[in-house]
Amino acid sequence: MLFTPIYIAMTFIKTWRIRSFRARLLEFLSGNTSVAFCKVPENAAETPTLSSKLCTNPKNAYLCDLLDYTNASRICSMKPVQCIEISDWVSCAGGLPLGSSDTSPITDLDVDVLFECELNPHEFSSQYDIVTLESMGQPIAWKAGAHLAIVVKTNIEHLSVIGFQFVGGEFIIDRKLPVVRIQTVQLSGEPNKATDPSMRGLRSDIQHGLRQSLEDFQWPVHAALLRKLSRVVDIKSEVRNTTIEMNGGSDQALDSISVGKRTVTLADVSTITTKSLSADEDTDLVEPIPKTEPEVTKTPEKVLEKSPKKTPEKSPKKTPEKSPKKTLEKSPEKKALEHAGDKELVVENVTVEIQHNITPKKSSLKLDLKKGTSQLSTSLLNISSQIKSITTHKRIVSTTAPKKAQPQIESSSHVKEESSQAKAETPHIREECSKNLPCQATPKSIKSSRPLVNTKSPNVLIYSDSITARDNLEATLRKVLDCDRYAVTGVSGAALRGGAWRGRCALLAVAGGAAGAQPLLLAHLLSGGRLLALCSDLLHTVLPHYKTAEIRENEIVQFSYDKWKSVKMKHHIFCYQASPAKKQFSTESERQASQDANMCWPSKYTGHPGHELDIQVLASEETWRTPSLLQATDTTNKGIAIFSQIHLEADPCDYLGEEGIKSNEARLDILHKILGDILGLHVKDPREIPQIQYTSGYFLGDHVHKLSLVEGFRRAAGARGAGGLRLQWCARGQPPDEPPARDFLPVKLYECPENFSTVEYFDNLTSKSLGRLVVYADVLESTQRVFAGEAFAHGVAAVCRRQAGGLGRAGNVWISPPGQAIISLQIWQRAHAALPLVQHAAALAAVRAVRSEPAYEHLDIRIKWPNDVYYGREVKIGGTIAKANCIGDDVIVEVGTGVNISNSVPTTCINDIIAEHNAKHGTSLQPFTIERYLARYCSQLERILDYMATDGGIDAFKEQYYQYWLHDGEEIQVLTEGASSPVAGTVAGVDDAGWLLLRAAAGPLRLAPDGNTFDIMAGLVAPKQ
Repeated sequence: MLFTPIYIAMTFIKTWRIRSFRARLLEFLSGNTSVAFCKVPENAAETPTLSSKLCTNPKNAYLCDLLDYTNASRICSMKPVQCIEISDWVSCAGGLPLGSSDTSPITDLDVDVLFECELNPHEFSSQYDIVTLESMGQPIAWKAGAHLAIVVKTNIEHLSVIGFQFVGGEFIIDRKLPVVRIQTVQLSGEPNKATDPSMRGLRSDIQHGLRQSLEDFQWPVHAALLRKLSRVVDIKSEVRNTTIEMNGGSDQALDSISVGKRTVTLADVSTITTKSLSADEDTDLVEPIPKTEPEVTKTPEKVLEKSPKKTPEKSPKKTPEKSPKKTLEKSPEKKALEHAGDKELVVENVTVEIQHNITPKKSSLKLDLKKGTSQLSTSLLNISSQIKSITTHKRIVSTTAPKKAQPQIESSSHVKEESSQAKAETPHIREECSKNLPCQATPKSIKSSRPLVNTKSPNVLIYSDSITARDNLEATLRKVLDCDRYAVTGVSGAALRGGAWRGRCALLAVAGGAAGAQPLLLAHLLSGGRLLALCSDLLHTVLPHYKTAEIRENEIVQFSYDKWKSVKMKHHIFCYQASPAKKQFSTESERQASQDANMCWPSKYTGHPGHELDIQVLASEETWRTPSLLQATDTTNKGIAIFSQIHLEADPCDYLGEEGIKSNEARLDILHKILGDILGLHVKDPREIPQIQYTSGYFLGDHVHKLSLVEGFRRAAGARGAGGLRLQWCARGQPPDEPPARDFLPVKLYECPENFSTVEYFDNLTSKSLGRLVVYADVLESTQRVFAGEAFAHGVAAVCRRQAGGLGRAGNVWISPPGQAIISLQIWQRAHAALPLVQHAAALAAVRAVRSEPAYEHLDIRIKWPNDVYYGREVKIGGTIAKANCIGDDVIVEVGTGVNISNSVPTTCINDIIAEHNAKHGTSLQPFTIERYLARYCSQLERILDYMATDGGIDAFKEQYYQYWLHDGEEIQVLTEGASSPVAGTVAGVDDAGWLLLRAAAGPLRLAPDGNTFDIMAGLVAPKQ
């Protein structure tokens, strides 16, 4: 009876893991992506490639993500989708190649999967270990060579089970064949049914062998027959493809050119390589094309039409006497077009990139003018190079007159917007702009995939399974990094495993275990990211052969790095070192020699498909010479990881006492060099710890109005809770009770600040209430603390030049360097259904503060739902936060806004955008000052809130909001809490409460602004973690 609940629990766990696995697969396969499951034998002579060599585009594949990782297997996604042309494969009809049934019980076959199997059966496998082909899906085609490859149609459910079994151990199919690769592909063509007379005998022999009993069946004979039939089909396909057909006549132009097994159609390619075809045979109508270097056509539109007669240079080879006066006046394509009447072929926006040289051998061109066709019979073109990539932006084949050339796109931020009529079904978006609202002047920003790595991101993320280690690491990084450029933030284990941080951080630092996120961290490194791993098990994930470990609990060691000698620090409890049996690493004698020479010794690791890691041991501890600091650099994408087996996050004084002072100085200097010189981050001298100098405040605005409110302000300050800022209102000549501090702000009533131009601010302010009274200070902990939820007065603002502890939504760190416009406003409103739109209105005002200014409307500054300010689609330059408190029927909304005005770091700023626009368009737009921007922001926000309160004002607001937002008709995915896979939908707008509206297959969806995070570049809305 005890085994029953254990069995139930194990079954439940397995089911849950498969469902989670399926959800990740769905996420990967939702885009232009292929997923590969690959075995990596420990002693393999050659590292498996990222994509199968049987695909037509394996060299274009690049790693996107890792779903699972072990020493013996990898599951990864890659882009673009990997394709297989199966016209030279053999059909699986009739039970070939392994005796599977022609039908499968599986339905909804919508995924094409390639299986690559070893041709040596695993004799120790029992029949119970074997997975039959028909149980996985419908076999379609096969090919035999070094491996047996079989293409099967299946569905996502079965693919999830297959992948789960694959990584769980050996995966054996019919005839006890071990599977070494499973990969999703995209098929084209039809397999050869092997019905040709030259193939029937082989096919019959194979089928006869499959009908034999297991005792009589001889696998070596069967494997030889499979290879032979596959080779015959290959030869037949090559013979068939050596003829290039030109479908002429009055209705068709040149259609396709086949070279060997590859077919390139003119619907896809508009580039003609003018390399000569060296003729060892006489040509009937033309002489050889003169030898020139390959050319790459880069024009956005290629029109094949009659060209003026030109005589090319003479060929170096002797011209055949049969046609001494004939020259190649037109390309074969143009000749075909000439005989097709006035019809012409138009191919637009196609780029072909050709690598290396093309070595021609033989060719002859035969043109039948009567039939209007042309054939090129070849043994053709021994092509020693290969087409590296074919990028088709737009493919148009026209049999009418050539189209007018389209203007070339100058940049990604100026792309023609789709017509509004094409999306008329979107509620509240596609209606005609109100006459009193300015229409959209700048084209929508182009949508692009978010890069997997963003080394210019302002985020430095920290994870540790120990709170103490996390706090120590955060404090240490704040001492070394330039905190005006980086927000140093801790993340949870769930957030780390979720992967939303990818593409959003300049550095990810891990102390201790990696919370099961090792595959994502490895993928981040291989995509070009930066990792800092301190005493972490991530080491033997990235470098699997660093797995020899010994326990060294609380051991103090000495190590030397660069100019720092014999530094005493605590070693990791586990001491990892490279396995001496692995040839990828230096021998012990080489390591010893390197250390004696005071040098770091590089090595290589090639175990990650498509990547090579350069390994350097930067420092070793002096007693046993085990590595203390290692650097792993991906030579493909230049990702860098630093691994420390020394506790660099901890102050040595904590365990060495006064003896640790010198070691702590060395520790900070070593981190300064690692973070700055190796990882490429902006650092500061850790010895120069800046002391925040808080400053006095000033109360600005109408003098009579100020004095009438001072008493109310004093009462509010007296009743303030612990989170508020204590204010002292100082009359003329009155000294403050104490110096300005984090929790104390003396406010002068009769003076003006030196660093804020009150004249420029009030000259640009057109509002009646918002921003008319301002509490200003050069430095504050946060402008939000000035109010702290207390009722001051409608429209009162708090402004500073710099915040010491700014916060964004959900408690996120908000970097507030000098040059940022920072303001908090207190807005009093009556309770109503559209009150949540105030935060959306603040974002709209932040954008219109610039773009409503004449001549500034073309700047590509936009809104990301609900309330972020972006330049284009990728660079955040500002944001807003709104909090509300209810007092009876009144609601006091505190709106905080920060926008980069003149600070070029950490991302970019308004004035940089203006300078870029001036340089590009020859304009002379003036930069913004902080005073001018804040005044225009307050004026715009009051105007927006006023017309929102009128009849029809909500619809007018949303129409204007849509003019500047990034999400018109955007296709996104929604991952709801507890769901196993995301739901696809199309953005349809926002409702009257500011919720995001989506059209989905299962019906409309509404997403709340709070509690969800919108990864704009990944197109994913998910619960915050």
